[in-house]
Amino acid sequence: MSSIVQDLSTAAGLFAFLLASLEAGFRTGRRASRHHDAAPGEQVGAIQGAILGMLGLLLAFSFAAAGSRFMERQDLIAQEANAIGTSWLRADLLGEPSRSELRRALQTYTEHRVAVFAGRSGGLDAAALEAVDPQLTRIWSAALAGVAARPAATLAVLPPVNEVIDLHTTRLAAARKHVPLLVLGLLVACSSLALSVIGYGCGVAGRRRAPMTLPLTFLIGTALWVTIDLDYPRRGLIRLSDAPLEALRFDAPRGP
Repeated sequence: MSSIVQDLSTAAGLFAFLLASLEAGFRTGRRASRHHDAAPGEQVGAIQGAILGMLGLLLAFSFAAAGSRFMERQDLIAQEANAIGTSWLRADLLGEPSRSELRRALQTYTEHRVAVFAGRSGGLDAAALEAVDPQLTRIWSAALAGVAARPAATLAVLPPVNEVIDLHTTRLAAARKHVPLLVLGLLVACSSLALSVIGYGCGVAGRRRAPMTLPLTFLIGTALWVTIDLDYPRRGLIRLSDAPLEALRFDAPRGP
């Protein structure tokens, strides 16, 4: 709940900043028109079009990049669930006690991942990472012990177990990929400048034109907010779903 409140506070601050930019531009335009040193309307219109075009490109590329990373992270969760489910099934090829040990290790690992991500607004912290490594070692050791006793099961058991370990690293790498802060700063600055120029044009004309400028401000602010929210999917309103991991059942046979 605290992360959602923080996310909404960030959105409110962003909208307030954009509205302040619009108002500052309007007042600057009013002052310029009173002193008869305002730029001609044609020049203002050309500048507005150029800045809005640049802002549109920046938002489009950043939104697309954040959206693709979000889908990549969600797909990795499903892949991890599939790898864990397959490893659980392939444990049937091992003898005891390796079979039970591998399954207990897989179940503990899965429950830990679900609990960690459900209880945190960010990703895995240092303590959680330290807890994961011994669990992965336990999974691999159980699989090795099992195939040592039954070498014929090596090619069937070890690849999905190795995939579980690899996907942990892949998910960590994906979670650390974000839109660079410099790009986010450029987006916010370009948005502020665009609205300031729009406000300036309204100030020169002597009318705020709120029915047009306020929806535009809301649209730009929403696009910025959603881009940031998509890029940090464990903190805001747009969240990754751990449903594939939660749907795993360790007390009944499943398909891989």
